[in-house]
Amino acid sequence: MKDGLQIYVIYFLILFKMKKIVFLFVTLSGICTGLAQKPADRFMPDSIRQKETTAGQSKGNDSTAAITRPTVRLYPNPAANRIEIQIKGFEPGFVQVLITDHTGKPAREEKRLVLSADETIAIMFSLKAGIYFLAVKQGKKLARSKLVIQ
Repeated sequence: MKDGLQIYVIYFLILFKMKKIVFLFVTLSGICTGLAQKPADRFMPDSIRQKETTAGQSKGNDSTAAITRPTVRLYPNPAANRIEIQIKGFEPGFVQVLITDHTGKPAREEKRLVLSADETIAIMFSLKAGIYFLAVKQGKKLARSKLVIQ
């Protein structure tokens, strides 16, 4: 009877150790499989990945630039002495705001700090009535709009 109990104890220990070994093997193989994938493949659904690759191929540049195209909206337009510029698609940091007249001569130039990708900038000015052009630039990103001053 003593030998039978020892056999059961040995069988239980072997079985318990095998479960641990199998569990560790499965866990490590899952981790290695996850690390072997590209970072974009791990977290991005197939539909988004396919849209990005087709957008990058059609424009001939990288796909992130096609998605984050900067935009500028002005209001009120026509303006009197104050405008609000709603910008989208810029990185946090400094942006250069340039107002030029119809001949291309700079009428107003400012550097503003942008804290988020979507932000509103208010500018006060005293310019003559006419048509002006507003450009917001940050590195290689540029967005333009026409401004009418009454």
